[in-house]
Amino acid sequence: MFKNITKKFSLFRPILAILILFIPLYPKFPLSTVKNTYVAIRLDDIIISISILIWVLLQIKKKLPILKNPLFKLFLIYFASTFLSTLHAILILKTTPTNLLTLHFLRRIEYMLVAFIAIDATQSKKDLKYPFIFLIIASVFVALYGYGQKYFAWPIISTMNEEFSKGYILNLTEWSRVSAAFAGHYDLAAFLSVILVLILGITLKLKKKLLKIPILIIWLILFQLLVFTVSRISIFAFWGGAVLMLLLIKKKLWIVPVSLLVIFNLFKSDQLNNRLVATIQTLKPKPTVTIIEPSPLPKPTLKFKPSPIPTLKFKPSPIPTVFRNPTPQKYPEIDIDAGVSRSGEIRFNIEWPRAINAFYKNPLLGTGLGSITLATDNDYLRLLGESGIFGFLSFFAIFFYFFIHSVKKKQNYLIYIFLACLFTTLANAIFIDVFEASKTAYLFWIMMGIYYKILKFHNHHPDHPQAEKNPLRHLERSERSL
Repeated sequence: MFKNITKKFSLFRPILAILILFIPLYPKFPLSTVKNTYVAIRLDDIIISISILIWVLLQIKKKLPILKNPLFKLFLIYFASTFLSTLHAILILKTTPTNLLTLHFLRRIEYMLVAFIAIDATQSKKDLKYPFIFLIIASVFVALYGYGQKYFAWPIISTMNEEFSKGYILNLTEWSRVSAAFAGHYDLAAFLSVILVLILGITLKLKKKLLKIPILIIWLILFQLLVFTVSRISIFAFWGGAVLMLLLIKKKLWIVPVSLLVIFNLFKSDQLNNRLVATIQTLKPKPTVTIIEPSPLPKPTLKFKPSPIPTLKFKPSPIPTVFRNPTPQKYPEIDIDAGVSRSGEIRFNIEWPRAINAFYKNPLLGTGLGSITLATDNDYLRLLGESGIFGFLSFFAIFFYFFIHSVKKKQNYLIYIFLACLFTTLANAIFIDVFEASKTAYLFWIMMGIYYKILKFHNHHPDHPQAEKNPLRHLERSERSL
């Protein structure tokens, strides 16, 4: 009997619970700085490294059964391509310090290997309920801290720039955007957009109202927190992911209230509304001014000097001051226009061309992970620039694996829900570096590990020969634990 109990117990179940709670809730306090960058070593790096070390040691003890895992093989191909890219950048290109190239390569491995901790933590279908329960708990505290920042001036630790990343304890101003314990509001928004799709889908498939009602209330609180981040891309990524998920799980009637909720908040939030208007204005083609060159004048024969070029009789108005005459009722439109314009100019004129130039420099291998500074605000261009065609294709081969196994035949609801979450993440990646931001990256790969295990449960994998028609019944039994 004791052997049966220990056989069912997974060491990685409590480890996974700790990671799901710790990653989104622990502020980004730096422990040790890294030379040549303001990226710092933090407590989450240590905890996750220890967790991965335990996993590696157990794999070695079991004679590396992970090598037979098809997903791990895809990971190895990607690691090999980025290793060649890093080696080429260190030995040949030499455009970035060696310690930075090595650091980013190792951190990418660290981000992705947590997927296998999630895989080993879900030994049976009953184990699927635990990540969801702890995710709900973590999300409640994320919301609590975010609302505390918004209304009670709770402190924030940000890494949005080099000065903030030193660990200063800051407070939000009246017009600042909420980030909770994440590095910035974009990271929090990307996290929330995916979590909202996941929670909504699972909740709608639950049969007991005693579970549905409180979780839907939590969901509404989290959605309002997403609005507080004022992230346009994440709002629309959530909207698209939610509609896709509702279509796949045949809950089409819910598309209307979800869409109305999004549209209502787009108009209700002054900051979000004005930023959307400013975005549309910046995307409009600017009028061109045609300069007509005057015809050359004949040589003057007059004996008097011509009058000088006339000067303007009025002075142009000075550039408006930031936050000039702010009122609590309305966000200053001129500042939003400037901020949106600056955000677009940084992406279109600096960050994206820099990534494209890195790709042109070495199309096959790129210039190494972390070689085009800490932000590109487009993970697709960043992948091409830093790891080249080999890295780009091997990275997205992992997602192609999930897509093929999700649509090749009739699937259950959980698979469709996780497929929509993957779509939401990929939509965020158009304007946010979700695969490099530590908190979003860790949680994303944990989600992908659980996604992989759900596919195996459903597809009659030899290790799990029984497939359930209702994989959520174990979650319904855990009502008391919520």
